Amino acid sequence: MSKPRNPSFLVLGALGLCLCAGACKDDPPTPKLFQEEGVWSVIKYALEGGELRDVDNANRRDAFMLSFDASEKVVTSAACIERETDTAANSPCLLTPDTTHWDCRCFAYDFANDEMFWREFNAGDIPPSVSLSEANGAGDGGGTATDGGGGDGGDTDTYIIVAEIMDIASTYNFRPLPEDLFGSDGVTSRFVLQKRADSVFARAYEDPDGRPACQPCVP
Repeated sequence: MSKPRNPSFLVLGALGLCLCAGACKDDPPTPKLFQEEGVWSVIKYALEGGELRDVDNANRRDAFMLSFDASEKVVTSAACIERETDTAANSPCLLTPDTTHWDCRCFAYDFANDEMFWREFNAGDIPPSVSLSEANGAGDGGGTATDGGGGDGGDTDTYIIVAEIMDIASTYNFRPLPEDLFGSDGVTSRFVLQKRADSVFARAYEDPDGRPACQPCVP
């Protein structure tokens, strides 16, 4: 006849299984203020801080956009401009399709809670790995975090604070965007972006009005 098992052994074994079950679970994902996946269009801007201004829809509706690929952790910007110095305040995009073109930039990013950290890279390159833990010296207001982080695709990283626009669905404030992006000063600028259908951003890759298009950041 076999001996009965030691009760204390059974208790310890059960406890071990419980501890293992708890420790072996995947850690829950870090919460985000919103689900960024998809296309976002600038509807208001303050290029050097101060009061927000509405985008002129007659000239620049959906002319300045971001497209987030959350699985790749890559955000692509698209600006419909005539000159490299054109901004969300003065681009003639919709008025002159024959003289404007799409200008795109590529950023790897990290996003947690109400914070983002972006690092620029060249379209077609392997996106760099970035982490919010690298955002040293950015301060509470967002802005340039470190020099030299962008490699050939850019010479700065950018720390961004995002905030919900109350009472307007799928609309968020970004403070700031990277320097020169949509006319941003990279420090005090603010941009309000609103969710759009993915098809809106497709114009940056194949414009129905014939504007020169962008190369996708990730093939």
